[in-house]
Amino acid sequence: MPFHPKRQALPILKDYLALKPDSVDACSLLREVHWRKLDIPLYLAYTERLCKLHLAARQPQAAWQDYEEYKQQGGTALPAQTWLEICRVPEEEGAFERAVSEYEKLAATYPTERQSLMARLAAARICLKHLNRPQNALQLYEAVAASSVPHLDLEPNIQSGMREARGALAAPAVPAGATS
Repeated sequence: MPFHPKRQALPILKDYLALKPDSVDACSLLREVHWRKLDIPLYLAYTERLCKLHLAARQPQAAWQDYEEYKQQGGTALPAQTWLEICRVPEEEGAFERAVSEYEKLAATYPTERQSLMARLAAARICLKHLNRPQNALQLYEAVAASSVPHLDLEPNIQSGMREARGALAAPAVPAGATS
């Protein structure tokens, strides 16, 4: 039987990735093989894995690019923990609206997972601290407080956030250009 590089690459890469599960290069090559074969489900699976590997390697921009490609090819829901970490990328870059949107999508997709609580808390904090939307923040804090997902350890943060949001709502608006 003649040697076919394309037929040989897949098992070699899979074996290598089994030996070195944190290999970004092997995962990337496997993803590319599945893209060329038009095997979108496996392409998406390797994109998820690559995203996680880039996050672990502290390469947030590469992870974000993976996430964008994942969505472009029909991916809808990364694993909850990976998605939570991805949501932090736009937040850390100051793209607060995008971060809130991603946190809210995660929370809606995984309502019974602890990551949904963490996503809502992060979105609430951003709304309160960066977007001047205390009403949205309060609603998010209240949603976490009412969640059936165990969250006793988060109560101090929830209560503090709700107090701060209520305080911001009660504070008189300062006219533009006014100084103290």
